[in-house]
Amino acid sequence: MNPAVTSREQILSVCRSIIAEEGVSALNMRAVAERCHVALGSLYNYFPSKDDLLTAAVESVWEDIFREAQPEPGVGFAAYILWLFQTLKGGAGPYGGFLTAHALSLSGGAKDRARGMMAKQLGRLRRELLEVLARDPLVRRGAFGESFRADEFVDFVLSSLLAQLMREDDSCAVLAEMIRRTIYDR
Repeated sequence: MNPAVTSREQILSVCRSIIAEEGVSALNMRAVAERCHVALGSLYNYFPSKDDLLTAAVESVWEDIFREAQPEPGVGFAAYILWLFQTLKGGAGPYGGFLTAHALSLSGGAKDRARGMMAKQLGRLRRELLEVLARDPLVRRGAFGESFRADEFVDFVLSSLLAQLMREDDSCAVLAEMIRRTIYDR
């Protein structure tokens, strides 16, 4: 037993290490208990099931990716998309194929909870994108209206960005150029 490892955050730190070293598929209750030097039953005090552990670990990785990342103040929407792509690509770097693998890992019994956790993370990104878009002084006046709404534009941009990350593209320069041509004056 290791009485020093008793907090949820310490357990999640071990989970992030396992994900970084071996991938999401290597994460299980027994491996975490061994790494924490605690009895398997002790983990169940913090995470009632493997699905609970996986969901919390994946959410913890997402938080870790964004923990230190901040764009330059006043960055425009297109530049923010480039920054976000690099942040997600770079932040996920220590976690290997995390962006594609975690969706597969959470497709079992934790499907609904995983969807909820992902919806929370994507909702956070969506709100940030809407805020950056609203603050961008270079957006062409009248760029958005009833038939082309800002929130729908952000949804399209976010889904395109995520698709590029999951394909492990090296750049999202074409997406950024499409944004420039769509919402900025030439």
